Formats: sequence, structure tokens, C-alpha cells
Amino acid sequence: MDVIIDAIKFNHDPNSAANDAVNIRKNKTQFINVPEWVQGISTKAEDSLAAYAIKETTGNTLTIQARFHADEGIEQAEIRAIDPTVTPSGCIGWIIKILIAIFGNVLGEVKKKLVTFGAGGDSGFVTFELKNPKLWDVGVGIHYTTWKWQYRLNCHSPWIDIDTTRHKIYVLLEAPKDPWKQTPYNATNDQLPWTEVMDYSCIWAIGSKDRDTAAGKVTERVNALGPSIVEYDCPGGGGTHYSSPKFNCTEFLERLKGGLGLGKYVNCTDCATIVSTFSNILGCDLWQSRMGSGFGLNEVISIGYSTWSTPCGWSTFNYHEVAWKGACDINDEVFDSCLKVDGDSSPRTSPHTPLLPINMKFGNCGDLLYRDRLTSLSGCPYCNPQPATKQHRQVI
Repeated sequence: MDVIIDAIKFNHDPNSAANDAVNIRKNKTQFINVPEWVQGISTKAEDSLAAYAIKETTGNTLTIQARFHADEGIEQAEIRAIDPTVTPSGCIGWIIKILIAIFGNVLGEVKKKLVTFGAGGDSGFVTFELKNPKLWDVGVGIHYTTWKWQYRLNCHSPWIDIDTTRHKIYVLLEAPKDPWKQTPYNATNDQLPWTEVMDYSCIWAIGSKDRDTAAGKVTERVNALGPSIVEYDCPGGGGTHYSSPKFNCTEFLERLKGGLGLGKYVNCTDCATIVSTFSNILGCDLWQSRMGSGFGLNEVISIGYSTWSTPCGWSTFNYHEVAWKGACDINDEVFDSCLKVDGDSSPRTSPHTPLLPINMKFGNCGDLLYRDRLTSLSGCPYCNPQPATKQHRQVI
């Protein structure tokens, strides 16, 4: 007599992320069906994808649903799933055990439950509680959960192995923010969060436990894509290549993977859109918003370059666009992956100290905040926030 696991649902309630996974898809064209794990189809962790939001699930009991069927003669069985990890003994073993305690099965184990089998030995989908999840302790990241499923016919019987399942789990700070949507939950909604974006965002911001830290790490990693992946578009006059009018995230992902995409050239609009979109999928809340217009510049280090100069030798910007918090106004903070400013006490004179603007208040002229560090003395009064331009570009 035997019991077989047929399928596992992580996102079993698409109307809530309080006890289960959030609504996701793989990319613009590929939807992730539920159940996410299916016997005979899900052979590796990457075949079973799920994402959880720390804020929404904190303090709640996490649950999954699983379906089984049993041989004739088995009417009930107690079923559980344990962490199959085995560690060596000795000093090294203890170190590995500590690492597993921190980074191991982020969803913990599956609590045992008595399952009843109906007609044809089918259990239907049964809700299981998760035991000792580490979701709320690890911060942003990607984790691989492995479960060894077992059953026993009564409490005095030995546990019998059913199967081992593997899953790729994304941990987000919060449910993703615009432009990412949670509704409607269907295959036609290509604004559901893409796991192909999470593959980068969750690594770029790994371990982050708050929005500002996560967005800051994303900003750093986007800036560091130069010069091999991206470079400020001096040859094209600073044109927008990925973000007009929508964000061609598909082509940008292709570029990140080593493909051509839409080429290496980007401008401030592209950088602002990339940072905000890749941060917001983690639960941050950034806009793309402009400042302007026609203002003189200090020397900076443009993305993809290594020397101090005004961008492309231009003396002014017609406008500049950044990832921006809140109302996108004077007292709100910016995240600018497009350029490094001078971070010392005299930003308009050499020598310069490179500083990437991360969570830096825009500020007023004379207060040595972002506005002062970007603009020349005469240009500063003309560099004003334009909150009416703030937006979240749709992903395509």
C-alpha cells in the first residue's frame, strides 16, 4: 500500500497574501499556474516558484495546500513534510547547522495532519500549516526549500517516505507596488510581478529588511552595470532607449542576461525607471519623477564612465529624472543610479569625492543636499522638482 503526492499550492488564496504566497508570473508572456508543483512536471526547484511578502505574512500562520492519492485500502493517513537536510558532526557540522538554521528551508516544515482519502483514493486539496518558518528573519532573498514528504497509517506506525519536492522561494519586503499589480489574477494580466525581475532584485537587495536599504542596494547594483552592460548615451544625445513611453523590461532583462536587448545606451529616464521598477517589486514605493528645467551642472561621474566631467561635456540638463520617494518634492529623497556626485563639503570644486545619491533629500540651494551637489551655483535655482511628472511606467 502506498500514498503519492500529486500537487502543491503555495498561492492558494489569490485574494490575500496574509497566509500564503503573492500573485506572480514568470515574465510578460509566461503565467505561473497553480498548483505550482505538479507530480511528473516539477522536477527541479525552478519548476516550482512562489513569492512571499514579509510584511503581509508577519504574525500569521503560513499555509499551503497539497493533494494526494492512496492505494485501495488506505482510508486515512497522517502526512507531514520534513527538512531532509543531514549535516556532519564535529566543528564543521555545527557551522553548517548554524548556516542551515539561518538560511535553510525558509518555509520551515509542514505540520503533520490526518488526511482522509475519498473516492478513487483522492484526498482533494488539503490545507497544511507550516512549522517554524524563517521567512520573517532572513530579509529579501531567494531560497531553495526541500521537503521530504512522509506518511504513516497511525501514531504507532513508522513514517514512510512518499517523495521529495523542491521549490524556489522569493522573499519580498512587502507585496509589490506599482507598476506591479496583484489584480486581476489571471494569465492576461502581464503586470503581475515577474519572477525574472525578482531573480535580479532579490539578489541585488539580498538581506535587506527595510525599503530604503533595499532601494539603495538596487541603486548601487544598477549603477555598477556600467560600462559592460549600460552606458550613458552621449552618442545619442542622452536619449531614452528602454522607457518611452513604457518600460521595455523584457528587452532590459535580455540585456542583463548577456543578450543585445535594446543596446547598452541609457539615460536618466531609463535609470530612474529601472531602479524604481526593480525596487518596487520588492515592496518599495518609488516613483519616476523629473526636475528642471535648463539648469547648469557640476562635474559628475555618469553611469558607465569613470572620470569627472559634466555629462557628455554638456553644460546644462534640459531635465533630469530620478527614482523619487513620497511626493517627489523638495523634502523627499531621491535614488539616482545615473550618476555620482561630489560628496564632500565643496561639491563644485576639485578634488571630488564620489557619492552615489541614495536616499538623499532633494533639498534647497545652499543646504549641500542632492540639488546642490548636482547643479552649478547659477544653475541651482532652475533645478526644481516637477512632481506633476511622477509616474510608474507600465512594464512590457
